[in-house]
Amino acid sequence: MKYTHQKTIFKLVASAILTLSSCAALAQSATADGEIRKVDTQASRVVIKHGEWTGMRMGAMTMAFKVRPTSLLEGLKVSDKVHFVVEQEGNDFIVTAMETVTQEASLTAATTPVKGN
Repeated sequence: MKYTHQKTIFKLVASAILTLSSCAALAQSATADGEIRKVDTQASRVVIKHGEWTGMRMGAMTMAFKVRPTSLLEGLKVSDKVHFVVEQEGNDFIVTAMETVTQEASLTAATTPVKGN
């Protein structure tokens, strides 16, 4: 009887470890800044020339991304500067959040004092 309990506990622990490791792989995400090169609303894709990603080991390049939700593409045009979040699902990189960045907004953020505790 004791052996059966140990075997069951081992299976539960092994299952939990596998679940946690697979969730960590699915949750991999990064943020980056870039410039829009192409918008394809019909295919829910965007091409971005981006800088290095923080959160993943990815250097600067131009690449196509799936976009989810598609509403992120509304009003977006070639040459817009953006800040975006990308998540990796298997071999795909999916933009899950994106906002256009204006030079005025960047200057305001740089000159706004940060309040301490």
